[in-house]
Amino acid sequence: MRIRILAVSCFLECHNRAQVARQLKVSRRSVNEWVKKYLDSGIDGLKANMRSTNASKLSEQQKRTLYQYIDDLSRSELGGRLTGVDIQSYIEQQFGIHYHLNHVYKILKSIGLSWITSRSKHPKQSLEAQAEFKKLISKTIATIPVYISLDSVDIWFQDEARFGQQNTTTKLWATKGSRPRAVKQQQFEYAYLFGAVCPSTGATEALVTPFVNREAMRQHLKQISEATHSDRYALVIIDGAGWHTDDIAKDFDNLSVLKLPPYSPELNPIEQVWQWLRQHCLANRCFEGYNDIVEQCCSAWNTFIQCKDRVKSLCTRDWAKVGNI
Repeated sequence: MRIRILAVSCFLECHNRAQVARQLKVSRRSVNEWVKKYLDSGIDGLKANMRSTNASKLSEQQKRTLYQYIDDLSRSELGGRLTGVDIQSYIEQQFGIHYHLNHVYKILKSIGLSWITSRSKHPKQSLEAQAEFKKLISKTIATIPVYISLDSVDIWFQDEARFGQQNTTTKLWATKGSRPRAVKQQQFEYAYLFGAVCPSTGATEALVTPFVNREAMRQHLKQISEATHSDRYALVIIDGAGWHTDDIAKDFDNLSVLKLPPYSPELNPIEQVWQWLRQHCLANRCFEGYNDIVEQCCSAWNTFIQCKDRVKSLCTRDWAKVGNI
């Protein structure tokens, strides 16, 4: 408070603001703010937003209450979001303590909260069904032939994604203050990439087609079947797409399929593979036509699978193990 009064006093004695800032060794911006507050509200204006060493602090119990309040709202299906100002107001109303907004953000960080992008969730998604599916050993036993040992089973994850001229854009490095532009075509040529990974071994199989149907899916399963060693058995986890029919694997004697629960794409690590391909290889670019899309999809997939450790790291799930792997 003393430095603020000195700054205003010097200003009123006809010193310009730059001189006051140099004399008191503070920023010109601070002097401008103090003078404006004094001219608007007098001495009371100089007291506004001052930090007090004796200000009340949130207790550990109050911090836990605050965390629970924010966490409950983040999981609510009613929509909306809390801003820093909302949380600042909640603290003042609930605990009778006023914090500057910057300090509110520090409190949020100290209790383990961060401002991050949310993931989408289908309203019909069942967490109970997902938890039940993760009991993979019992699911596997019920799916594979009775003579197959669990120790000889390789878990594969399979999915399809569409890539094409309606491409995605991503963040990129650019000059501060600028807003760089990335190409986004308006044409509608595209191709489908069938991908499969075996996290335990790092093995992968892929297929690019102009469409998705039962025959294309069967061809992809054929690749997985042929890649499976004679002493191993493949259990391929797939989603409930219309071309993933229950009898799709009937022609293969070393392979079975197991469907994910409905509306549960997050259980399939291939979703992270598609994201990796887009972010590292396919985003922010244009394609001349179908052949170019196919070529770039193949190049992107081959880039991804060059490192088996990357495949294992990105696609391994602790629950997706059934034998002594």
